[in-house]
Amino acid sequence: MSNNLIIRLLGMLIVVLALSSCSTVYLNESDGASLNALGEPRVLEMQMHLTRGSDSYTMDLVVEVRKQGLTVIGSSFGIRVFTLSYNGDVIAEGIGIGLPFYVPNKLIVDDVILALSSGSALEGRLPKNCRLVRVGEIGKIYCDKKLLVKIEHQKTADKNELVLMERFQPEYKVNFVISEVK
Repeated sequence: MSNNLIIRLLGMLIVVLALSSCSTVYLNESDGASLNALGEPRVLEMQMHLTRGSDSYTMDLVVEVRKQGLTVIGSSFGIRVFTLSYNGDVIAEGIGIGLPFYVPNKLIVDDVILALSSGSALEGRLPKNCRLVRVGEIGKIYCDKKLLVKIEHQKTADKNELVLMERFQPEYKVNFVISEVK
């Protein structure tokens, strides 16, 4: 084995270990509270644009909110990227080719839950080590006194909702345009 290959493998291992220790808001100690924050069962169409460093990726999501869970299906140009189901305890991964750059499934599910949760639902259902601080229209979620997420909800002219989200561990930005399926 060449030295370059060993160095690359070690580098990939370090990146995977660093990202696997990423912080979620809801999925570490939620006790199912995350599903309660989502409100009534419904099906939503979402456009998601994720930017991490110089990489970016846009995809369509279909999100089904149920009393017993949440299913998120991501696709791009008609190709299924991922299928994630969350029952309040475990994230099950279904079919899909995967994102072209690494963002853990638990962060994708956590981001969808945060995007769909209203400010008042967030305040009452965050884990005990987390708190929401509002500065105007922007919500900042701190867990263990560290800023994890910044969220801004906006209504668009066509009555959709735009959610701008920035994560700080690991660092990336994700924007959602949300519309309810009738």
